[in-house]
This record gives sequence, C-alpha cells and structure tokens, in this order.
Amino acid sequence: MAEEATTEATAEARRILLSRLRSPTFWLAGLVLTLAAALYFPFFFPDSPQSLGGQSEQFFFQANEAAGAPVLILSLWLFYRRSHRRDVLKGPGSPILATIMLVVTAGVFGWGAHTTAADIQLVSVIGLVAGIVLLFGGARGLHVYWLPILFLGFALPISPVLLAATVYPIQLATAEYAGLILNGIGAASFVQGDQILRAGDSFMVIETCSGIRTIVTLIMLTILLIDLFERRGWHAAILIGLAPIVAFLANGMRVVTLVLNPHSNIHSIHNLQGIVMLLLGLVMLVLLDGFLERHWGREDPRLTTAQGDNGTISRARRGPIRYRTLLVGIVLLLVAMGALDRQLPRWSLPSGELTEKPGDLLARTFGEDPGAPYAIDYNFIGSVHYLEQARHRVEIDGAVVEIHLGIANEQLRGYSILTKRLAWPGTGFASADERFEEIAAGGPMARRMWLQRGARSVLSYSWIEGSGSLPVEWFRKAAALDRSAFVRPAHMLAIRLSTNLGSDAAAAAAGEDRIRRAWARLAPELIGYAAITPDAT
Repeated sequence: MAEEATTEATAEARRILLSRLRSPTFWLAGLVLTLAAALYFPFFFPDSPQSLGGQSEQFFFQANEAAGAPVLILSLWLFYRRSHRRDVLKGPGSPILATIMLVVTAGVFGWGAHTTAADIQLVSVIGLVAGIVLLFGGARGLHVYWLPILFLGFALPISPVLLAATVYPIQLATAEYAGLILNGIGAASFVQGDQILRAGDSFMVIETCSGIRTIVTLIMLTILLIDLFERRGWHAAILIGLAPIVAFLANGMRVVTLVLNPHSNIHSIHNLQGIVMLLLGLVMLVLLDGFLERHWGREDPRLTTAQGDNGTISRARRGPIRYRTLLVGIVLLLVAMGALDRQLPRWSLPSGELTEKPGDLLARTFGEDPGAPYAIDYNFIGSVHYLEQARHRVEIDGAVVEIHLGIANEQLRGYSILTKRLAWPGTGFASADERFEEIAAGGPMARRMWLQRGARSVLSYSWIEGSGSLPVEWFRKAAALDRSAFVRPAHMLAIRLSTNLGSDAAAAAAGEDRIRRAWARLAPELIGYAAITPDAT
C-alpha cells in the first residue's frame, strides 16, 4: 500500500511538472525572473569573490557602504515566509496604481542610468516589485508583501549627507561611553574628544568604531526577529525603538575590548570582536523580546487572522489569458529598462581642472608656508573626501592662524563634506564652548568653537560655503542633481580658520581678531572660485 501511494504521488508530481512546463504562463514568469535578475545583478553582487568577502565586512562595519547580496538573500527569505499567502496575487489587482508605480520605476531607473548613479538604479527595484505586487494582488497583495519589499532598502548605502552630519558626534559619544566602562572596571582611562588615553597608549575611535553600521545591521536583524516570532503592535515598535540603543551599548563594549586587547590591530581579530558584540546585541534584544512576551502576552489573535485572510483569494478572479497578458507587459517593461540602461546618454561630468588649486590660492594670498604641504590624517577625516584640500599657516601679530580650505567633489555618490568634524583641527580635541555667529559683519554664519587638548586651547571658525540646508543637500545627493543639468554653479568649499588661545580674556579677543583679519584677506579671493563648467552633451 505504501509503495502504491508513493508511486501515485510521484506520478502526480510528474503530471503537475509536465503541465507547468507546457504552460506559457510558466515560461513567461521564468522570463520575467531572468530579465529582472540580469538587470539588477550588477547592483546586488560584486565583480569578484574577493569583493564579495569585502561586502560581507561592509554589511557589519562600513558605515558608508552597502551590502546588497546579504540583504537580497534576507529579503528573499522574507518573501518565502509569505509563500503560503501567494494566492493573494491571483486577485483582481490594481492596474491603474500598478501602472503609475511601474512608469515611475522606469523613470527612476533611467535617471540613475543618465546620471551614472548605481544606487538610484538599485532603489528602483523596490518600485518594480511593489508595482508587480499591485498589478497582481492590489492593495491586499501589498499589505502581505510590504515588509520584504521595503527590506530591500537596506541594500542601499546610508545617505552620505546624513552620515556626515551624525557620525562624528556618535564617535565622540562612543568614546565617552567606552571611557566610563573602562574606568568602571578599573582600567584607568582619560577621554579627550575622540581619543581614549591610557598609560603609555592611546586609542582613537574612528568611523568604523562609531557603531552606525552596527545600528543599521541590528535593526535589520530585529526586523527579522519580529517577523519570525510574529510580533505585532507595541511589542514590535518597542523592539525597533530599542535596537539602536542596544547597538550603541554593544558597540561601546566592542570599543572596550579593542582598547584592552593587545592584538586588536590584527584585522581578523578586530572583525571577530565586532561580530561577537553584534551577536551580543542580538541576544540582548531576544531577552527583551522574551520579557515583553511574558509581561504583555500575545497580541490580539484577530490581527493574525486578518492577515491570514489575505491569502484566500479565488483563482477564478483572473483568467489565464489576462494573467499572461500582464506578464508580457512586465517583460516589455524590463526590456525597455534594459534598453534605457544601455542606450540612454550619460551626463558628461566636468572635465576641466581647477584653475587654481587651494594650496596655490592660499600661498598667493598669505605668502609661502615653509611647512606646507601638511600630512593628512585619513583615520581622523574618515569618509570626508575632497576634490582638493590644503592647510596653510600664516603669522598675524606674532601668532599663527591655520587655514583649511577644502573643495567638495559632489560627483562622489558615497561621500559628503557636510560634516561637523570640520570644526576640529585634528584628533583628540574636546569641545569647551560652541555657538554660531557671523565671522564678519554681513559675512557667512560660522560655527565658533573653543576646543581643548591637554593644556592647549584653540579657537575655531568653520562653515561650508555654497551649501544649502541639510534637507536640500540630502535631496541633491539622493537625486544625483550634481550629475545632471541641475549641477550647482560652483563647488562647495569647506573653510576653517583656527588659532591657539591664551588663558585670559585679552588673549581670546586677540585670537578672534587674528581670525577675522585672516578672513578679510581670504574672502575676496574666493569670489567666483571653484566654478563648475559642465560639458552638457
């Protein structure tokens, strides 16, 4: 009997397979998947196995990088978890909304191709999947699959504008927190800005130790945990809200282990410590989840029932002819997007060099600096990348004013110069006072900071010339406007003027005067400087 049942089951499976292989719908669906994979493969997967390993590291630590392959795999897993509701895709659909979504998606993909912005082309995959779900399942389908669709957004790099605005304050907070832990366990330490000082040694909290990527990764893992355990309502919201806090706490402990471990400079050990602390953060969230479950209990079961009802869509609502017609439409859309990627003309980036480099401009304005050019501390500046930059020291009334002039490279998609780090002349300085004021009457609004490192006090004025507000710059970077006909007329300039201060009020006033006099000499030279002349072809 058992053998006969097995034989019948095998025969039935063979009949179903043959039936599918004879169905045009099966081959059309396969063609859609093949075209979509060919279109988006370069944006999710690296060019070589070596960079695939690097992408795994970026997934855990690199704040300004993305990890498309791991996110795609996790998103597919979320789709698979909803496979029992796939009948929802056989409902009447929302053709009008779907058409709008897919047309916008094609436009976004084409704009990404025109501006040579791979991240914009990658973001279009969210619209593509959402549009297909709307086409076949309508609002109910979107209700079922919204989480795996939006989860694909984690494949995108963090906005470089938002990253630049937040990463250095987080580095400073991480250093303070790690210092508290070290002193609390008897490992005497002194925190000075982004540095943790110990007897005979010092440790700088660089960007990869800030924990931003840990925060993003732990939020992703928390979402997977919430979906796996089917948490809903306030239970899920509390876990999501606590994830960044837990990530910050875990990352601070990671920094402590890096400070105390004499072998932390070994790359593999450094990464292993980070992964261990990330897992510790996940364990903390699992314990918090258990606590909430015990004290709150399961959510109203009607929520689960309502979601389960989304899968009970009758197959009779769409005939096979209409189903195949929709698949043909998607095939044509993917072919059109592929044609846009290959045939759409690319915006020609500015090809001319600067008429005068910043070091030459400063030397012409203030005279030669025997110490220039100065070495760049790349560990300190992190993800701040300039087209050109220069530091120059000039003597005014027997004291030195240091001038930093950096020219933004707005063409770089993953970087921004809009950083609070600009106010700091180097690592190891702590802020003693901060306010915003005009550097001169009618002049730019500058960030005025009084910084201390040991017995040294520094007065710093800094600002970004030619920049808009944070939301404006976020939009410009996200939309790649500086790789298009909407390119700004001149590069942004990062400017800092700083000088050492004495201990009394008279010395502080003299420092203010030196900086203002230096700016009075520099300001006329920056009028019309670093203009952009694009080759719009």
